[in-house]
Amino acid sequence: MLEREIELLGQLLEEFGDLRFPPGWYDREPGGISLVTLATTLAGCTAATLDGPLDDRHREHLRQRRVLLADLLPEVAADPYATRYFITLYRMAVLAEEVDDGRAGVSG
Repeated sequence: MLEREIELLGQLLEEFGDLRFPPGWYDREPGGISLVTLATTLAGCTAATLDGPLDDRHREHLRQRRVLLADLLPEVAADPYATRYFITLYRMAVLAEEVDDGRAGVSG
């Protein structure tokens, strides 16, 4: 099952890589949070998850930013493209956490 989740995570990351950051959202910082930085951090942690288990620091970055993104999703709801972009990012982050947790369970 973990192999299937890793495969799905790779597919989501590829799909996300084909998306452009939502126009008009570069300078918006809902709640004082840079969406560009948030997206970059989550995408980086997700990609790192494909290479193997995350270290504690990156695992915590992934978890904290995934929670933060969940809280910010209502802010983009009026923009269909931004919604697609950030929901895809959120799905990736959730799956990356599941993969990383699965690896920890296998090795631990």
